[in-house]
Amino acid sequence: MAERNPLPRRRLALIGLVALGSVVVGACAPAAPTAPAPSGPALGPVERTQGVDSPVLPNVSDPSVVTFEGRYYVYASDHHFRAPVTVVEDIDAPIDGAGWLDATHDAMPVPPAWAASDRQHWAPTVAPLGDRWVMFFGTDRRNPPQPHNAQCIGRAFAEHPAGPFVADPVPWDCGIGGAGGALDPELHTDRSGQRWLLLTYSDTEAPIRSVRLDGAANAVGEVHTILDRRWSWEYWFIENPSMAHDPDRGDYVLTYSAGRWNEAGYSTGVARCTSPAGPCTSDPGGPWISSGRGRTGGFTFFTDLSGAQRGLLSSWRDGVELQVPRAASVLDVSFSPVLVAR
Repeated sequence: MAERNPLPRRRLALIGLVALGSVVVGACAPAAPTAPAPSGPALGPVERTQGVDSPVLPNVSDPSVVTFEGRYYVYASDHHFRAPVTVVEDIDAPIDGAGWLDATHDAMPVPPAWAASDRQHWAPTVAPLGDRWVMFFGTDRRNPPQPHNAQCIGRAFAEHPAGPFVADPVPWDCGIGGAGGALDPELHTDRSGQRWLLLTYSDTEAPIRSVRLDGAANAVGEVHTILDRRWSWEYWFIENPSMAHDPDRGDYVLTYSAGRWNEAGYSTGVARCTSPAGPCTSDPGGPWISSGRGRTGGFTFFTDLSGAQRGLLSSWRDGVELQVPRAASVLDVSFSPVLVAR
């Protein structure tokens, strides 16, 4: 298939009353003040790294991964397809762009009725739900109250992880007051088997939130604020949360992206959380994964077919941000005695 949209436009998640006309590529919002860490579990030893070279999954941005019947289902933001899902048996095997595209199809052939664009589909996350599968995703809605924060989180269901997913007729969450914008959903199952949705709210300095889900993927109780922007290296915005349970300590590791998604300074921060509802302690010492070694980008956890905790780093090559599609590197994750991704 001919490449129709190799570099999908991503949302500008803006904080406060930032006028759209003032947003200039390369410009940053004022740096967050350095503040005392919130009361939460101690972060513990962390090994920092600069980028990861040798990506193995081409044209993958904002990914999530599930396994089913011996295969990996890798979901990504729109490129050739609105809702691309790539099905592979070995996620560690190098594959070229043509081979990757051959293994990819559109998991949501019909766009949401409320979406502003037929093409937009960002940061999908998928999980089994009884005899069905649920997907949460982000896209712009029509006629948003805040035009600069137009993105909402949608929900869709399918009978198989390959789709076809059918979206709900209305958005699932549009942020603070239903107006401020919501993006970057991420499903997480805690150690008790309870399902949670991590998400990001715009129009706030405390973007990273979580909410418990029931067996039908409906929200239960309040939306918890679990992480705010507080360190100077977290310039512009924090987003893209992902969480994993640390079996050695019994608490949770939260990763998130900091900066602007299309710049070399975009990095991955890390925090420790008592539970998916918080409280969380972020690391004042700088990014867990920063740009370097030819790559820069954002991180997500997944569990491989052997049951091991892994991660994907979706990233640009340094110096050609926005000029080529992003790719993803598959990483091994270790929690003890040092938190490390390699």
